Amino acid sequence: MRGNTPLYFHAIMSASGKEKEKEKTLNSKVAELLGLDTAEDKYVDLNITCIKKGEEQQIISGVPTVRVYFE
Repeated sequence: MRGNTPLYFHAIMSASGKEKEKEKTLNSKVAELLGLDTAEDKYVDLNITCIKKGEEQQIISGVPTVRVYFE
């Protein structure tokens, strides 16, 4: 997530018929997905949601923001 905008949402991308969109998204650069101008934008902060799999899936709290720098 960047703010309220999802870059990749596993539940949606794993749905039938989304294979090409999933592949395209996973093979794209973050700056391209966000439509950023890397000459002006030096980094982006992403909020990562992690889920612990098991009998009951649980969202893991306390996952820090990930800052991605562009070269």
